[in-house]
Amino acid sequence: MSRRNFKTVPEELLETAQCGADDFADRGWTVKIERGELGFPYTPTLYCKRQQTRIVVEVVSALDLNRIEEWVAFGKSSGQDFRIAVCLPEDKPVSPQNEERLRSLGVGYFVVRQNQLVERIVAVDLALNVQLPELSRQPMDVRKLLGPAYEKFQGARWREGFKDACEAFEEEARRYLKRHTKMGRIQIVLRTGPVTLSLARINKMSMGQLAGMFARIQNQNRADSIIGETLDAINKDRIWAVHHKSKKATESRLRKNVGRHMWSLINAFKVVVK
Repeated sequence: MSRRNFKTVPEELLETAQCGADDFADRGWTVKIERGELGFPYTPTLYCKRQQTRIVVEVVSALDLNRIEEWVAFGKSSGQDFRIAVCLPEDKPVSPQNEERLRSLGVGYFVVRQNQLVERIVAVDLALNVQLPELSRQPMDVRKLLGPAYEKFQGARWREGFKDACEAFEEEARRYLKRHTKMGRIQIVLRTGPVTLSLARINKMSMGQLAGMFARIQNQNRADSIIGETLDAINKDRIWAVHHKSKKATESRLRKNVGRHMWSLINAFKVVVK
């Protein structure tokens, strides 16, 4: 790639900055050099954007934690997916104590090693305020089903984590409906009266159709109600997350609702696996 013209980067860090910019560009990010915006506390070395995510990267030879903490405060106030990272040459490593501090702040940490950008800490979405219950305290069946989603939330891929949780719950709700239909407990009240669904029909249902069938269960019990209401509550945002993920309206909806949805899903998983 063509050489970028950095104006604020000292000569000894130019190769590090070039490597960082090239790596982000190679991964589909739009990279702006030393671009400030209204409200930014400082002018970052790199300002990178991909879909609804923005990340500023400070290329430095030593950490300035006061500066980093000010960036973090801005990120938490930004109202958007805003992330902070630092990038250092391999011969200027961050101390273990400062590495732990970066992790606790949610700040990413990159090292340039042999002209390759190596990610040591994943930068998190600072403005997303979601705290999930401890997975280790959930029943084992729930841990197995929600483990992949939790790993994505911990790795700053919360959108993918939400979709994983929705897909896992949809499949468990389908199994629940088939299981209790085969047992003869569940019948669905239609206009013509109560009917027993075929397993083939249940297999073909969308999440929205499943939610509708749970709402029509004759003599519905508490578990039936929780499962159906959860399917109905998450379905619209799941559709937006899957089919309209690049739209700003989707981002606004998900940021507002994802925490509440995840708590609903976690509680519903406890009854759907029984």
